Amino acid sequence: MPRSASRPAPDELADTRRAWLSVVRAYNLCTNALSTRLAAMGLHLSEHEVLVNLAHTPHVTQQELAARCFVAKSGISMLLKRMEAQGLVVREPDAADGRIKRLALSPAGTRLAARARAIQTEVVAAMGQGMSPEETALVNDVMDRVSAQLVALG
Repeated sequence: MPRSASRPAPDELADTRRAWLSVVRAYNLCTNALSTRLAAMGLHLSEHEVLVNLAHTPHVTQQELAARCFVAKSGISMLLKRMEAQGLVVREPDAADGRIKRLALSPAGTRLAARARAIQTEVVAAMGQGMSPEETALVNDVMDRVSAQLVALG
């Protein structure tokens, strides 16, 4: 009886599991390296996510930012209140709908985002050391396909 296309053979599943654990390990090591370096600046990883997202795409709504940061709306709300009190984030009325508030970085937030982004760039560069451009492209392609499979899974 032929096996289903959706169920891998046991040895294929073992290979997939090892690959998954490699990705998890690399992700955790990356998160730890980034968190350690950001902590030296007094930043948490979640604050870094807000800063770099708003630096890259200012004037998003709180809901859009939560989706970009993969955080629940309630979690981003508390974080934004704290960052607003610290003078890093500002809320601006939407030009078309005054009920909507758009988020942006203050000048202090912009400066801190640039410093945080430099640390992120350092960590990403270290991750890529020793990889050829072809290997980097392969990792990107494979992770895009994995992501698409997980999105389809729901």
